[in-house]
Amino acid sequence: MLNTQKIPWDKRYQLGIEMIDTQHKKLFDLVNRLYDLEDSKNVKEELRVILYEFNMYMQIHFEDEEEYMASIDYPDLQEHKKLHKDIIDSVNNIIVTPAKLGIIKSKMKVVAKRALVDHIMNEDTKIKLYVVEKEAEEIFDISDI
Repeated sequence: MLNTQKIPWDKRYQLGIEMIDTQHKKLFDLVNRLYDLEDSKNVKEELRVILYEFNMYMQIHFEDEEEYMASIDYPDLQEHKKLHKDIIDSVNNIIVTPAKLGIIKSKMKVVAKRALVDHIMNEDTKIKLYVVEKEAEEIFDISDI
């Protein structure tokens, strides 16, 4: 696959939550390393390293994101955790299923798009909106006056 097949980071994905944004960028970098792989003698080992690194970092990121959501009393935390589990299961399935490099790249592209782009834009953005709404409520809370 050509480098044009990479999934670029876009500022639209920023939530304004520094830790989460930094981790999202790293996940993009990890999955995009797959598209630099070419068939070679060491490609299987390189592929294994990238997939396991992506999988491990994704789990760390999801744990951190879930801790953050719990800290702000995010109301849809349990549903969000389920979405995270589904993504992790998809990546684990790719890791344990033998396939050629091109097929693995294609499968990871689908998972990465779902895990990164769609999840950030459709689900993680809800966290940002919740924080903004919560801050607005605190600003306009005049019940203590």
